[in-house]
Parts: sequence; C-alpha cells; structure tokens
Amino acid sequence: MDTLQSYDELPYDRLPFPETEPDFLSALARLHGFVAADARAARVLELGCAQGGNLIPMAARYPQGEFVGIDLSRVQVEAGQGFIADLKLHNISLRHGDIAALPDDLREFDFIIAHGVYSWVPDAVRAALLAACRRLLRPQGIAYVSFNVAAGWRTYDRLRQLLVQHDRPELGPMQRVARARSLLASTRFDDERLQKEAAYLEKASPSYVFHEYLSHINQAFSFERFAADAAGHGLRYLGEAGPRRARIALEDDWGLLPDARFERWLEAEARLDEALDTRFRRALLVRDDAALPQPQRAESLQALSFSAELGSDDELDFAEACEQHFISSAGERLPAGHPLLKAFLVVLAGAYPRVTGYADALDHALELAREYGYRGAADEAFLDALLDFVQMQGVRLHGFMPAPAAAPCDMPRATSLARAQASTPGWPVTNAFHLALDVDEWGRSLLAVMDGSRSTDALAAHLLAALKAADIQATAGQAAQHAHAYVDFFRRQGLLSC
Repeated sequence: MDTLQSYDELPYDRLPFPETEPDFLSALARLHGFVAADARAARVLELGCAQGGNLIPMAARYPQGEFVGIDLSRVQVEAGQGFIADLKLHNISLRHGDIAALPDDLREFDFIIAHGVYSWVPDAVRAALLAACRRLLRPQGIAYVSFNVAAGWRTYDRLRQLLVQHDRPELGPMQRVARARSLLASTRFDDERLQKEAAYLEKASPSYVFHEYLSHINQAFSFERFAADAAGHGLRYLGEAGPRRARIALEDDWGLLPDARFERWLEAEARLDEALDTRFRRALLVRDDAALPQPQRAESLQALSFSAELGSDDELDFAEACEQHFISSAGERLPAGHPLLKAFLVVLAGAYPRVTGYADALDHALELAREYGYRGAADEAFLDALLDFVQMQGVRLHGFMPAPAAAPCDMPRATSLARAQASTPGWPVTNAFHLALDVDEWGRSLLAVMDGSRSTDALAAHLLAALKAADIQATAGQAAQHAHAYVDFFRRQGLLSC
C-alpha cells in the first residue's frame, strides 16, 4: 500500500519507450528468424501502463490495432482514461487491475509489454507476470520484459543503498527526492561511474530518482536467472531490444543440434553482460512451443526497412575502410568503418523521416560510394557492419513502409495526438518513431493550435503575441523565422498531416 500511494503521489513520467513499439519489435524478431504479427493490426497489452504515455501514441498510430493497459494505480488509470476520451480513441482501454490477479476476459495478444516492472515488484508478482505472458501470448507473440542486470547494477546499487540508508519514508515523495539530491550534491564518490550518475540524478526527473533509487524493492538479476525463470513459465529468450556495443556470433556451431546451439547462445549472452557491465536489459520472450530462436543473422536485414536521423562532422571516406563517426539525434557518437556502410547511412539520413527499404537504400549507397572510388560490393562484411550499427540503434528497423511525412502546405495541421500532447501539461510530444521530443513552451503553444485553420504567417503572429505577453522582445521577422523553423521541425518528426 505504501508503494501504491507513492506511485499515486509521484507517478512515472508519461514517456514513450521506443524499443516497445510493435513495428520495431516485429522487425527485430525477423533478425532472429522469428515471424511476429504485423504491427498495424496487432493486439497489444501493457502491464504497468501508468497513465498510458507509452500505449496511447501506439493506439493513435495504429487505428486497426487493439490496445489494453493495466495498472495497479487507479489514480493514474483514470488520468489516462480522461486523455483517451479527449482524443476520442476507440481502440484502447486502460484498466485498473493487479498483475497477480488479471481479469479473465483479456484473450491473447501479439505483443505484451512490461517495462519498469520486473525488478520493482515482489517475487510473487514477478512469477505472475511471467505466467501471464505465457498464458496470454498468441503462438507467434512477443513479450517485452525489462529489468536491472546484476552485472552492471551492482555498482549503482552502492549509490542506492546510500540513499536508502539516509531516506525518511515518512516524508512525501518530493521531500525524499530533495533530501536524496542534497546528499548527492555533498558526496564525492571514488568511482567515476557513480560520480557521473550522482550528477545526472541531481537533474533527472524526480520520478526516476524516487522509483529507481528510493523504492523499497529494486532487485537486479543475472541473465541466467532471468532466462531460467522465464523457462520455468514456458517462455524462451528471443533477443535484446536495447542498444548494445557488441553482439553474439557463435563460431564452429555447424555440428550442434538446435537445442545445444540455443543453450550455447544463452551462455554467451550471460558472458557478454559481464564483459559489458550490462546494467539494464530489455529482453524479448516467446512461447516455448514456437520456433526455436537464434542469434541475429545479418542477411535478414535485406528483408527490412530503415530510418536514421544522423549527422557527421567528419569528411567521410567512401572509398577506404577507416573508422569515422556519425552523431545520433541524442548526440551520441557512433563509429562506422566500412565505406559502403557510411554511404548507406548518408542515404538514410538524407531520406529521413522517410523510411527506406534495404534494396532502395543499397542502390543509392552503391552509387554514392562508387562515385568516390569504392570498388567493393554489398558483401558479408558490409551486412555485418550494418548489423553492428543497428545493434547500437544508430539505425531504426521497420517491418513495413509507413506513409511518407506530409508535404509542405499553406495551412499546417498537426495530428490530434500531437495537439493534445502539446496542450496538456506533463505530456511529452511523441514523434512518428515513438520518441519523446524536446519541444520548448513556444513550440508547444504553436503545435497546440496547429489545427489547419492558420497559415504559417498566422502562426508567426500567434507566436509573436505569446512572446510579447511574456515580456520577451522579438520582431515580426524573428517570429516568422522561428515559426517556419518549428513547422519544418514538426513535419520532419511526422507530427503533421498536412
């Protein structure tokens, strides 16, 4: 009851989790030789859905799908229900309920999501979660279950134990967060990772600080323990949905039986966690009566589509193999060495936000690379290099080709979801790829009124009036420049229907 009260008082931020998006999961499964449901008409269940910040954008994106969210907090569920009603979405329902006692009328699902639940609930609820995944998954269904990993979390648990030791549970959540931040600000750590984490927590969302570091339950698990517990409930590991800087490649396994190869893969996954100090996993599970999963295969990339929002400060060499870097939209520097890979990434970045099929992107990449002296082909080394970049999530996978972003028009119109998110305090704006955008208050004010009734010039006038009301000096020309930039940004993020 104390835990429930704290969630009611300080709910999780209403964030989308890009790795839970059904099209991405379906595409990722293909790399493991697993054919999942088409995301556009899938049934999706989220356990621990909070206010629906992750599930509602999916329902808006896939009107032919069906979405169900369940959360123990009635306060959060009712808040999400109100937002859904305002949007007039009819393919989603949020329900107040307990994972350990789910309703009998749920039926089976193509995708089940449990993000931020497994490590933060009692043992009985963990067991109930896995049992529900097995019971409610369709034969080709996929469950996404995230958890803290012992290999990497053991370092950060030192920080958590310090904060818990000095915590005062009788205080309100925000007071407890303030106390924790004060302690962090006055403490020096001998571990560089802890010092960096402490600096991050001083600025991080209060809900993250509270639920990750002050929660009375936060248990990390080894990969072996998680895989064994899943197997005990009739589930098998399919793959990892989160970013990684290395991947599993089984060598000399041609003579192994499928079951032996699978066990060898699981052993390698556990060793990789130790080598990488893995802190958090976004594990995918399937039923144990489905086809036996396998490590990712680079050749499977040829059946998929891609998008990438990338830049580079390097003078890219498309002729010779040399490591250079691309910069993601989050500012992360990602290495690429294969010359054809670099050309492939440039093609994807130039097409963004359009999703591009493998064959089309490759044709343009070969044309670009050969223009600058590349004499190779799209060989196995290229596919392996592309898979490595996909694993770092510098490139996003897609199972189908969505409609292209709206073309410029005189009367910009944002989607109903974008307008509702922009006009509701506390709701992040979610782009077409299920990413939360950093939109300032002026951009949100424009997006909220972008209903197709105003020209870009009228939007500029609206922005100028808002700035003047806030005693911010700006000229009409400056307001027009910013309004056009906002409209271009929103279009690039797939928020406009015109």
